[in-house]
Order: sequence, then structure tokens, then C-alpha cells
Amino acid sequence: MTQKKESLQPGDPVRVVELRQDPEPGEPVPEDIVGHSGTIQWVTPGFAGDKTVFEIKLDDGRVVNLYAKEIEPVEP
Repeated sequence: MTQKKESLQPGDPVRVVELRQDPEPGEPVPEDIVGHSGTIQWVTPGFAGDKTVFEIKLDDGRVVNLYAKEIEPVEP
């Protein structure tokens, strides 16, 4: 059974399913990561304890910060 996003923790495997490019300052996330898999390194809680940003170390070694909507859990 696939894990729900609300229960994702560091060490859990995920796949990038989409990108949400915000007009925030900073380096944009490369679009070629969609479809790549990786492992959660840390989770930043947002308002009311919701998990908002996940640091993901992709299988190719890149590290990106993504929103919950941009990832999906995968079976290990």
C-alpha cells in the first residue's frame, strides 16, 4: 500500500511528479527532474503543523526543495 504524503518522513523514497515554479527570488528548480526519484532528507513544517517543503536528494545526487504537491511516495 502506498504511503500518504502526510506521513512522509526523512529517508522515505519519493518521485517528482510536477513542478510549481514560484515567482520567488532564487535559483529555479530544473524542469528535467520531473519523473526522477529520490529520498527525503528533511521536512519543513508549515502553518498548523502541515508539511510544506521537502528537501529531496535525487538518485542522480542533486538536492532540491519541493512542495508536497510536487512529489508522490513510492514503494522502497
